[in-house]
Amino acid sequence: MGTGKYQITELKKCTADYHDILGDERKDELRDRILQIVVDDKKYREKDYTASQLAADLGTNCRYISAVMNERFHTNFNGLVNKHRIEEAMELLAKEQYIEKSIEEIGEMVGFGTRQAFYASFFRFQNTTPREFRIRHLGPMKRKRKAKKV
Repeated sequence: MGTGKYQITELKKCTADYHDILGDERKDELRDRILQIVVDDKKYREKDYTASQLAADLGTNCRYISAVMNERFHTNFNGLVNKHRIEEAMELLAKEQYIEKSIEEIGEMVGFGTRQAFYASFFRFQNTTPREFRIRHLGPMKRKRKAKKV
């Protein structure tokens, strides 16, 4: 029972049973397979790819995916996917060969469905906007537009 006027009780650490069911070896195996599918196979580029689809690809369930994400990656599925999207976006934004691509196009190339989602995620990971990042790495260059042939 809690103490005092507000009946404050000590917060209990909640652990789900499935965290204990999965052994360390199985968690490591799932971690490696998650990296292979999400990162190596670049599934993070698919804007509609979900944790449920990842679970199906791995022949497991979402609870196990969630447990592995929390314990091995210290994030959730969306955090892992967005981390890799932002890393690739940073590479593209810093390359002159992509100067003709708008920031929104680069966001789409790496898997973001909307401009707002791209900007919000980019700022969350980098504490700057994609535009500011691009200017810092390429200078205040204007995007080159191809002349239309008439």
